Amino acid sequence: MNYYREFLLLFIFVIQMAPAQTEQDRKEAEIINVQKGIVAKLTGHEPIKGKKKLKSRASKSERKISADFLYNSLKDIGLKPERHSYNVKDKKGNLFNGANIYADIPATNGSDEYVILAAHFDTVENSPGAVHNATGVAIAYYVAMKLVELKERKRNFMVVFFDHWKSNMVGTRMFTKKLKDEEYKIHSMHRSDYMGWDNDEDRAIEMLASSLSLESLYRIESPVPIYKREVATPESRFFANFGFETVTLTAELKNADNSPFVRKSEDKYTTVNFKYLASTTDIVHGVMKSLAKD
Repeated sequence: MNYYREFLLLFIFVIQMAPAQTEQDRKEAEIINVQKGIVAKLTGHEPIKGKKKLKSRASKSERKISADFLYNSLKDIGLKPERHSYNVKDKKGNLFNGANIYADIPATNGSDEYVILAAHFDTVENSPGAVHNATGVAIAYYVAMKLVELKERKRNFMVVFFDHWKSNMVGTRMFTKKLKDEEYKIHSMHRSDYMGWDNDEDRAIEMLASSLSLESLYRIESPVPIYKREVATPESRFFANFGFETVTLTAELKNADNSPFVRKSEDKYTTVNFKYLASTTDIVHGVMKSLAKD
């Protein structure tokens, strides 16, 4: 009789737990499916246009093909993307021309405040740039797709893919200047990089946040360890110079749990841990939903 009672209790427990587990599995599978498509095309694992496969996203032609792909991908989820083109010289007289790709996801209540989701899409020469930084692009893209589906958004959101990271962040600099010059009211800027390697399988992330309130948002949403980054990234310092609050998410750099292939020819699609990428994406999605409701 005791055996029967124990079996019945175990059966009830399994039945109660199964729907939640199934829902989590379904969510993870959806994220992975979307992100594999983005990363595969940006890294040359699959053709990005016709039979064309990218070897990197460094040359002018490669960056244009990548920008066009991202532009069309944003259209596919119902957004109206724009190209922020620039043609600028640095102090040494080097000329840079390129295009950032961006799209607004409007608030439903008339708010004039913006939350920015960003990632750079270019690479160094001869690197497919999977972990650095097709994964960051994949995070921003998926979260943008889910934000479009929300019936109510109390803030505007903007997804931005920066060109020319490898050239002293020219694309980032030009776009941030545009936001400042056009007097956008920026709540915060959120960017991801190096997010695709998890050798110890703890799904931990590293975060640099400019305020305790932003840091708290991520810690509330995160079921995994978040390590506080102590050293500012060049991008975060640059955003701060314009007075913008920022969050930077990376893999676990502090504990050396990061891809050894970054900026190398081995930084391929096949090295990406998509379950880890999905885990981080789900956290970012939770934070953005919270900001949309607040």
